[in-house]
Amino acid sequence: MIRTIRMAYGLAGVLGLALVAGEAHAASDGATLATDQVTIRLARQTAMPDGTVRGALVVDLAPGWKTYWIDPGASGIPPTIDFSETSGLGTATLRFPAPHRLGEDFSRANGYKQPLSIAFELAPEPDATIGPIEAQILLGVCAEICIPVQAKLTGGSDAAADATTVAAAFSALPDRSGDIGRIRSAVANAKGDVLTITVEYAGAAETPDLFVRGPEGWYFDEPAAPAWRDSSLVFEVKVVDRPRGAKGAPETIDVVFTDGPRAFEANDITVAGKPPQG
Repeated sequence: MIRTIRMAYGLAGVLGLALVAGEAHAASDGATLATDQVTIRLARQTAMPDGTVRGALVVDLAPGWKTYWIDPGASGIPPTIDFSETSGLGTATLRFPAPHRLGEDFSRANGYKQPLSIAFELAPEPDATIGPIEAQILLGVCAEICIPVQAKLTGGSDAAADATTVAAAFSALPDRSGDIGRIRSAVANAKGDVLTITVEYAGAAETPDLFVRGPEGWYFDEPAAPAWRDSSLVFEVKVVDRPRGAKGAPETIDVVFTDGPRAFEANDITVAGKPPQG
């Protein structure tokens, strides 16, 4: 499941918040936007031989403020990040650092309270060159109130100073090598409202957690503590919302497993169906 370059679910809710809380006052110099709540900076590397450009959106939150992951949970606001105005752009891929559980009860959400970097990779159209990067961004940042922070950032030059920043953003992403762990299986029950996800993990599993996201319109509950079964961790994850008209479980899911500072991710995991019993 490839994430599109724009994640707009929940945008109406964010704009509704704008009516209540007002938009953050911002100062921008083109590649950087600064408000009292957050600073967002666009960094990029020199294009690779095939024309692909790697970069990062560096998000520095003020103390006491938080922002949200792709699937923000019950009370969060998903980010909207759009590179479509970048000249020569073919495809854009976004990758987020491993999220954390935030808040309690009705304020429970998936996101970040510390500075983070959202890594991206822009591939050019055939026979094209990526021009100045144009990023349209809408982030929800929250403390006692929530404020939508909008930015249009432009990164036009290949600044050598950004190379270390971008490399650090990619290094901080959840592992994909399989060295930390892997998803053995994802199986839906007969109704398709609960997924059983089995994780092989090369660690002590002190604080294991599992974040699940699906195609657009699918949302999942936070799992209970996993059970050990055949040397693997087994999570039960409830489906809490589906696209209109959809039945059963999604065909594929993306998963981020965390255990304290360790994390790995797996994308396009096929969800197997369990036939009715009896």
